[in-house]
Amino acid sequence: MNYSFVLAGSAVVFFFLLLAAIRCGRLLGLRSNKQDKGTAGSAAIEASVFALLGLLIAFTFSGAAQRMADRRNLLVTEVNAIGTAWLRIDMLNTSDQPQLREQFRRYVDERVNYYKHVADLAQRDAIATRVGAVQNEIWKTSIAASKNAAPPFAVSYIASVNDMFDVATAQTVAQKVHPPIVTYAFLGFLALTCACLIGLNLASATRNTLFHQIIYALVMTVALYIIVDFEFPRIGAIRIDQSDTLLMSQRQAMGSPAADAVK
Repeated sequence: MNYSFVLAGSAVVFFFLLLAAIRCGRLLGLRSNKQDKGTAGSAAIEASVFALLGLLIAFTFSGAAQRMADRRNLLVTEVNAIGTAWLRIDMLNTSDQPQLREQFRRYVDERVNYYKHVADLAQRDAIATRVGAVQNEIWKTSIAASKNAAPPFAVSYIASVNDMFDVATAQTVAQKVHPPIVTYAFLGFLALTCACLIGLNLASATRNTLFHQIIYALVMTVALYIIVDFEFPRIGAIRIDQSDTLLMSQRQAMGSPAADAVK
């Protein structure tokens, strides 16, 4: 499924829903035929609702941006951990190195594949399962190889492999950590409620306010789009795919089995 089109389509639908909510509020205001729409009581209620909308947008925006930054930082940490473990293979006996290096290459290939399909929930879980299988192979081979190496070298290498796996697990979990769906549902409901209140206040307007209605609907739609895009930065306009080049560069630095044979 192309989630980019789903996100863009949802934004367009929400834009027209906001315009419809403003129109409904205006119709309700015209039917009520009241001239005291600006009483202190109703103004206080409207101010509270709009303040709540502003706070909720601020918190969700900040949280989504922070989670995106955390995922990017985790990727950098993972690349560093892989590079460290790769270099520390040199501490092991020469006879144990080729198999480990080949397993590391397959592991990084799977991690690259995981990030390429991280927006595809079905493929992502399947790739994560394969990553776990390769991790198990690396661990077993590493334990066997560490028995043939000097204890200080073996401990240092095993620690780096463990760090590599820990960061990968943290990244996998981070990709799945999002606010409850009810948070976004309530945010959308609140935006529509505010649109209805705007329509009520526009009922007494003597001039055409369509431009202002479009401005509100557009600004609110873009704000919510950016929040969701921050939360899922690989499916919309905001992307962190550039960070994947770090992992690809690390994979290229590992070379190929043929290159090892030449050495």
